[in-house]
Amino acid sequence: MKKIYLLIALAAGLVSSCSMDTEPEGSLPQSETLKTPEDFTSMRNGLYSALRVSVGGDNFYTPIEVQSDEFHATFSNSNTMGDLYRWDFTPQNEYVNTVYSNYQGTISRADFIIDGYNKCDMLEENGFDAAGIAAAKAAKGDAFFARAYSIFMLSQYFCADYEKETADEPNSGVSYRLDYNPSPDPSTYPQRKTLNETMKQVKDDLDSAALYITTAGVPTNHRISVDAITALRARVALAMDDCLAAADYAAELVDGGTYRLVEGVNGIMSMWYEFDYDTAMETGAIGDKKGNSETILQLEVGEAENQYPAGTGTYYQSVQSGSDPDFVPTLTLYNLFSDDDYRKTAYFYPQTLTTTTGVSGSVQVFGKFPLDTYTYYNSTSNASLGVSEPKVFRIAEMYLIAAEGYAQAGELTKAAYYLNELEGKRIKDYTPQTFASKDDLMQEIMNERQRELVGEGTRIFDLKRWHLPMQRGEAQNPNLLLTTTPLNFSQPADANRMTWPIPKNETDLHIVQNPGY
Repeated sequence: MKKIYLLIALAAGLVSSCSMDTEPEGSLPQSETLKTPEDFTSMRNGLYSALRVSVGGDNFYTPIEVQSDEFHATFSNSNTMGDLYRWDFTPQNEYVNTVYSNYQGTISRADFIIDGYNKCDMLEENGFDAAGIAAAKAAKGDAFFARAYSIFMLSQYFCADYEKETADEPNSGVSYRLDYNPSPDPSTYPQRKTLNETMKQVKDDLDSAALYITTAGVPTNHRISVDAITALRARVALAMDDCLAAADYAAELVDGGTYRLVEGVNGIMSMWYEFDYDTAMETGAIGDKKGNSETILQLEVGEAENQYPAGTGTYYQSVQSGSDPDFVPTLTLYNLFSDDDYRKTAYFYPQTLTTTTGVSGSVQVFGKFPLDTYTYYNSTSNASLGVSEPKVFRIAEMYLIAAEGYAQAGELTKAAYYLNELEGKRIKDYTPQTFASKDDLMQEIMNERQRELVGEGTRIFDLKRWHLPMQRGEAQNPNLLLTTTPLNFSQPADANRMTWPIPKNETDLHIVQNPGY
């Protein structure tokens, strides 16, 4: 039987166990009823596990970055993500299938919880006192959020850029269910919605989530809060070109003062290492896990995690002595950071590479995602190298959304304020900039978004939203790089692979494919 991702919750069987997981690994329960508060808590924990696997790691950050303009394949690359790098990937690509199936699996889990809540009698004899009802409501609120997030992310990968003029075209949006009804019968399979219908569903789900989620936001929150809802509203509004709304949502979080930008090289490194980098360097001991003041939502990974996907940093750094990374940053990307930019020191370091033909040379490798994170060092089992907790929303992104939204809405003074505030924390002895025009301001916002979010799986989405071509930058050292694909490889802004294909298993069931595949 074919894999029907939307209906059999494939991703639900792929999530790994962690401190949040209280249900056995495997597919969703056969029973379609949730009878006790413990049932809701168990399913809620499984929902977080599914969401966590669908945020960071090698399936969700790296492929979309490798496809972009920021990295070159090294001579040692043995076709790792080669079809994405070459832009000749097909609907059978493993990353295309994994991304699609994991988000659909998360939607199925969310549907299961929402349906279970609506059917549950919540009798007192089953444990539904005030605390029990609160546990069920928390699960339902998180389910609405997770469904909104998953549908939105599917639209980012598998739909064209949102344009008001085309958003009502048939099959321009996402295929999804709003009830839990797994079936192998293709006749029950929902077709793609319009993009307007898709985005309306995302916003409706966020409104529903806000009815049940009342937890105030705190830095490094491992649970969905009211601030996480606002952050996703900002991201969605920006994608829909609702610029002023996006800016206002983002500014609300920035101006609220709950989240503070980290400062200095070691402050930035501590955020990604997840321990106090200053103390570790002074004492040689990793010490206790350290939260950071920037993260609005950070999904928990247990210390003894041994099934979480390999860390993102393993593609950009040498995982063992004598090996070379698969990808190195372009010189264009590296030069985008000034020497006074703390991130230049925090995110790059020199390494000598040697090809199989004996050619050696030094390059700057990309070290934003360290191999020796807190989770890795403190594991009691064989934890994956480079595992860290996925950071769903950071306050730095909200500064960028506020700046871009206000700039596009014509409020240039506000836009420059939020941009300067961010850069003032990232660059030593920073002098606030003034901008002669909206175009100049937008160019710096685009540059800063690339500097701040590099490696975090946003670049192709940004190029698509800005209607810009993909042009790989200048090479650091061409003699150390794979040249079967031209180093100056480019694709136009309207290239069909700016939007990923619907997996073949889905189109075999008459789901409409994206153009060009």
